[in-house]
Amino acid sequence: MIPIFSLWLLVGYLVLAFFIVGERLLRQTDSAKTLKAGDYDKKSTALVGAGFGVGLLMPLGLDAAGVLLFPIAPVEGIVALLVMLLGLCLRLWAAATLGRYYSRTLLVANDQKLVTWGPYAKIRHPGYLGSMLLWSGFGILSSNLAVALLLPVMFVAIYLYRISVEEKMLGQQLGDDYAEYRERTRRVLPFLY
Repeated sequence: MIPIFSLWLLVGYLVLAFFIVGERLLRQTDSAKTLKAGDYDKKSTALVGAGFGVGLLMPLGLDAAGVLLFPIAPVEGIVALLVMLLGLCLRLWAAATLGRYYSRTLLVANDQKLVTWGPYAKIRHPGYLGSMLLWSGFGILSSNLAVALLLPVMFVAIYLYRISVEEKMLGQQLGDDYAEYRERTRRVLPFLY
């Protein structure tokens, strides 16, 4: 019989698999699919990729070793799964809203338009908020205290760096339009930050 903590972890991995496939399908152009970083990227894409690798592998290693495991009550598991699904939906909605401007690395298209509708109406980086929620829920579903604590901290740090690099790029490339947009929106939390 598979221990219940392993079932929650399996569910978490299934949601992450759906996330990865969905992201791949939403990238519409060749430049959106490349891992070749542009001048503005500042290694942020590599950092996000490394975070994904750590996030995917850490639970397997620590859970297999039986280190810092904790039981997940059904309510806790459902709440963590709902947080993951909320993050997934927000991330995919943000990517779909960007359409052909959605890319893996930090790039600005020649005809780039500032997207200010959908999830971008109130916050500038809804996709990154979605990723932070997704990985935070996954940390709980790992049934591992170290993973549950480290993944949210790690992904918040990674995406705050990515946001700072991206905002510099967008400010330089989109000028006054982006400056005005920054004045009336928050980075990732409506009304707060």
